[in-house]
Amino acid sequence: MSDKYRIVLSKEDFSPDECELIKEMAGYDPDCADPKAELDRCLGDYLAFQNLYVCAARKLRTNLENLELNYRVQYDHRVIRSIDSRIKSVKSTYGKLTRRKLPLTIGSARRNLTDIAGIRVLCAYIRDIYEIRRRLLAQDNIKLMRCSDYIQHPKPSGYRSLHLIISVTLHLPDQTVTVPAEIQLRTVAMDSWAALEHKLKYKNPRGVSNEVAAQLRECADVIARTDEQMQRIYESLFVDAP
Repeated sequence: MSDKYRIVLSKEDFSPDECELIKEMAGYDPDCADPKAELDRCLGDYLAFQNLYVCAARKLRTNLENLELNYRVQYDHRVIRSIDSRIKSVKSTYGKLTRRKLPLTIGSARRNLTDIAGIRVLCAYIRDIYEIRRRLLAQDNIKLMRCSDYIQHPKPSGYRSLHLIISVTLHLPDQTVTVPAEIQLRTVAMDSWAALEHKLKYKNPRGVSNEVAAQLRECADVIARTDEQMQRIYESLFVDAP
């Protein structure tokens, strides 16, 4: 299992390397009288922090699954093809704080990072993406913080997707909190291109030439035109399409 999909639910399951990073982020006191108790305190603090994002991801998955079910009953159309979620690992959280030159603390991560919980939603058609956005943001417990529309305005690489940074309200046994999360919405075709482009471009230690980068952009443009054509075909066949 990829590290980003690994969720630690007990202190004993953190690796030694993760424990060292958590000690720094949780403010481990090297002069404490009971080192084991101090380590347990640090790991407990991190688990409580992580739990907020686990709950947020599960809440959003449930909201999206209910949205899909209701939409299918109402319109006999699958607006969502698949939902995937992940929680940023200890190493990734620490690394992002380091790259952004932010304080290496749990509090800093809570205040500054908005993508610790991530949801990826795949759709068949472009219009489904915007329908999900509309319906999701209409829910009382979800507020939009930031939107990056890489479908209308693709990245120079050709990457296309709709990115939403939202906050979701959680009613926990001992508190009510709002937690940020990132939701990426894209078509199946966009996702296929992104996965292959990542493997070709970022997994290649030699990098890619400008010529190859241009070819990848061209592939992305072809896929985008195909997405648009498939949507037009769908709408022509189902004149009452939602």
